[in-house]
Amino acid sequence: MATVLRPYQVDLKNEIYDEWRAGHKNVLAQLPTGMGKTRLFCTIANEMAVGSLDKTPTAILVHRKELVQQISLTLAEEGIIHNIIAPKPVISGIIAAQRRVLKKSFYDFNGIVTVVSVDTLNARGRNYEAWAKKIRLWITDEAAHLLKNNKWGRAIDAFPNAIGLGVTATPRRLDKRGLGRHADGVFDVMVEGPSTRWGIENQFLCKYKIAIPQSDYKSFLRRASNGTDYSKEAMTEASQKSAIVGDMVANYQKFALGKQAIYFVTDMLTGNLTETKFKSAGIPAKLLTAQSTDKERLDGMLDFQNKRIKVLLNIDLFDEGLDVPGIECVGMGRPTMSTAKYLQMCGRGLRPAPDKKYLILIDHVGNVTEHGLPDSSREWTLDRIVKKRDKTNFIRICSNIECNSPYDRALTACPWCGEEAFRGSGGGGGRVPPILVDGDLELVDPETLHELAAKAQLEDPGRLAKRVSLAAGPAAAKKALKAQQERIDTQKDLVDIIAKWAGVQKHSGYSDRYIHKLFYLQFEMTITEALSQTRAEMLESIDQLQALLSRWERRR
Repeated sequence: MATVLRPYQVDLKNEIYDEWRAGHKNVLAQLPTGMGKTRLFCTIANEMAVGSLDKTPTAILVHRKELVQQISLTLAEEGIIHNIIAPKPVISGIIAAQRRVLKKSFYDFNGIVTVVSVDTLNARGRNYEAWAKKIRLWITDEAAHLLKNNKWGRAIDAFPNAIGLGVTATPRRLDKRGLGRHADGVFDVMVEGPSTRWGIENQFLCKYKIAIPQSDYKSFLRRASNGTDYSKEAMTEASQKSAIVGDMVANYQKFALGKQAIYFVTDMLTGNLTETKFKSAGIPAKLLTAQSTDKERLDGMLDFQNKRIKVLLNIDLFDEGLDVPGIECVGMGRPTMSTAKYLQMCGRGLRPAPDKKYLILIDHVGNVTEHGLPDSSREWTLDRIVKKRDKTNFIRICSNIECNSPYDRALTACPWCGEEAFRGSGGGGGRVPPILVDGDLELVDPETLHELAAKAQLEDPGRLAKRVSLAAGPAAAKKALKAQQERIDTQKDLVDIIAKWAGVQKHSGYSDRYIHKLFYLQFEMTITEALSQTRAEMLESIDQLQALLSRWERRR
């Protein structure tokens, strides 16, 4: 039976169709992990290939064999008969899984929808040339992989007569290459769904609590010399030298005992040791890796779903695409320099479930302090990333040792235990510079506030012109008069858009104090300082605020 899409999924689907109708050949759709990307594109495949008069031949490209099975099962749950292009053992395993889960097979060699492995298509493409030329729509999940000249790009080149749809939760690459056709990718336009925070606030995703136990792991970790993600060797060495194996078991018992947990680990040795350690503690655990057989993976996930296994360990297997239901705890024993990989790991546990109050995220390796909270506001783009610093990591670690939880730095106290946030220079009296208090206007002394307010009071244009005339003559005075009036007009425009931005935050339930701090963290200045900028700087701030407002409008 076909799934009824949620309203935000319907809106995103309509935006995708609108972009195709506008002439954009390849569309990238962003939707946070856990908010139904797979259901969305399976519905589109069903409408285009089965429900429309055109009967559009559709290919769904999958980059890992584990995901071929998942996509096939999702299509089967939607009642969609489909073909599969993959190695024969994979096809046989999928047919068996469909019969086991759904009591019948939905595989048909002549199906108008085809699930195809990228590696199989690249390796045996000549065998499928005639079929590929008939395809009118290609769809791919985890589309952040897709660049013009890599294996995913070469795979879609097989479909010269098709429009395209890529979906991803995180359209950002660690190598900073852009996914747009104008940069390094193939997409002409991107449409964005609601944010993770919106999903949590509207109960489509669950709340979370983060624990950051004391750990010696980071002291043994070294970065790869090429500047990409941590090397396997470095992570394995840190895991072996540190106490992380015992830490993971001890802190699961402390924070999440009895919860259904998925743990990300770095290597086989660490994974096997951790599995043994959990079992020795009387906690049913199972390690799954890319080397596990299809049957082992399916059995492991079904045993986890049926709670015969409490802790499911994996090595780079569940961070992308794979849906494992019923996760109440995510344990991070694997560090990453990739914000996308971090968010994918967090997203595994953000799906709501009956009797699940919140996700417990246990971070042993410093990922949260590296990348920020899972629901921090993030900017997505099809362009290459050129910014030196990502302004999303606005977190504070609770100073209460018993709590030690990270939380939004714009808050004035820990939301978990109530501990007051650090208030500046130690209470020794005297002035507290704004840089120490994150723009918290309640903590800035009156003298500093007076100075900041004075800076924002722009000089009267007539008085400025008179002063300039005495110093440089009438022509210079006229020019100065015009420039100052333009600056004052621009300041008024900035006031208006700040008011709109603040209104959005108010609408979300935030206090004035929080809003002032959030502005400071986002723009590295107080609102008063922003109104004291040059006209060019104020225009830049207006553009930034307008972009934030536009993103909020799209995600409502």
